[in-house]
Amino acid sequence: MRHSRYIALLLGMAMLLTGCQSGDSTEEQITETVNVFQALPLPDVYIEIPEGYEKKSSQFYQEYYTKDTASIIVTQDTSQPSYSSNRDFATSALMQYKQTTKSLNYIGEDWIESGIYNVYVLEFSYTVGEDVPEMTAYIGYLTNGYKMFIITCSAESTDYPNHKNEFRQVLSSVRITE
Repeated sequence: MRHSRYIALLLGMAMLLTGCQSGDSTEEQITETVNVFQALPLPDVYIEIPEGYEKKSSQFYQEYYTKDTASIIVTQDTSQPSYSSNRDFATSALMQYKQTTKSLNYIGEDWIESGIYNVYVLEFSYTVGEDVPEMTAYIGYLTNGYKMFIITCSAESTDYPNHKNEFRQVLSSVRITE
């Protein structure tokens, strides 16, 4: 029960943070979120899922993957007509995370080469409430200029070291296939 509660919380946070634009009310934010991002499966992105991850679905995501306390979720942002920089988009997303989490500890950033693509990566830990364990996120941002793909890999902070290499493998495998 505890594990599924954390997964539900992670999914909600990922949904909110990968696409929600600021609005005046909760209802407006939900409406905007639906219009801003699309969840996998997407016909124009490919990632390799490490062994042991289970494919799942929810009301928010048609497809995502979990293993222990870890999850991998891919979304596509459609809020802008064009994207000039992975890093600029990620910096803006980090500001949204800071506004919607109880605490956020920035760990670092990185660039991962994935074929002909450069994936910009943010790494940080965060909490969303008193009775919820701290999470650590390893989030990759990839664009082809007119679509932004967000690959959100996260796990409970105590379990995160067991999954970081898997997350790096996922971000190294991402390809835009269109």
